[in-house]
Amino acid sequence: MYKIARKIFFYFNPEKIHDFVIYSAAKFRFLYPFAKFLYNPQSKNEVTINGLVFRNPLGLAAGLDKNAEAIRFWDILGFSHIEVGTVTPLPQPGNEKPRLFRLIKNKSLLNRMGFNNRGALEMKSEIEKIKKSLSKDFVIGVNIGKNKITPLESAKDDYAKCIEILFDAADYFTVNISSPNTEGLRELQSEQYLEDLLGTIYEKNYSESQKRNQNPKNIFLKIAPDLNDDEIKTLYYSAYKNKFTGIIATNTTVDKSGLDCNENEKGGISGVPLKNRSDYVLNLLNNLNKENNNKLFLIASGGVFNKTDFNDKLNLGASLVQVYTGFIYEGPGIVKSILK
Repeated sequence: MYKIARKIFFYFNPEKIHDFVIYSAAKFRFLYPFAKFLYNPQSKNEVTINGLVFRNPLGLAAGLDKNAEAIRFWDILGFSHIEVGTVTPLPQPGNEKPRLFRLIKNKSLLNRMGFNNRGALEMKSEIEKIKKSLSKDFVIGVNIGKNKITPLESAKDDYAKCIEILFDAADYFTVNISSPNTEGLRELQSEQYLEDLLGTIYEKNYSESQKRNQNPKNIFLKIAPDLNDDEIKTLYYSAYKNKFTGIIATNTTVDKSGLDCNENEKGGISGVPLKNRSDYVLNLLNNLNKENNNKLFLIASGGVFNKTDFNDKLNLGASLVQVYTGFIYEGPGIVKSILK
């Protein structure tokens, strides 16, 4: 069924189809029982991360449901969690269009969206509206970033503001400093900014939890695949030092060599071309983890299209695996094909 739908979808502008699918998933609720019967594997293989229980290891990565509009649909399909966002404190339109492209020959996407979203307050409202309708074991992660107009020196304030606004709505947070589509953002991965940023986020998480007499939220750091070994080690130990729960490996890559596009085209590449590099980074993090008594939990993202890809990630040390581009190409049946 999805193969037919995909042929139709791929005739149209990628971003318009993306918006149509999100709208349909949110509004056409009469189709939910059918979707659950057809696609949900109805199986459990629980994973516990620092007290947070995921009903299975498969989730939907950030970027697909940027404004938390279709959360219930992802629950219905059988994912254990959705990572909404990336969200910024203030609404922003993102980069100029066109900004999303299919590289069909490469089973890939090229995007330069630029954190287009409706802002943290709107996301909080969306999550609060839908939470009562969700399965009790469905987990909502919130991927947070900085506004484009915020200088790097003040970026820590944007991340702290997102935590403050969304603390009650999120089950966990992911700190996105690795998107290639906001100018200068990846510089936050450098030693110049990293310690101050992660330290501020840790302190804000702790202070918000103290206000509510709750435990701090689990927080993950999402990193880029385009880093050398020393840079990855620096990020690992900084996350460890600042008591982050774990690391997500990885975001999109800027390496376009050998792909069906201009190598100078701006944007990040996801999908099949990302997998090998993402696996390399995950393996390096896993080795670092073994040297440090597995203090951090690892979440894998990048190039997952089938059960073999999924198992590769688990074998390289991931506790959870997330899909995005694989979902675009394979459709909702990817959940059952991986988890059955």
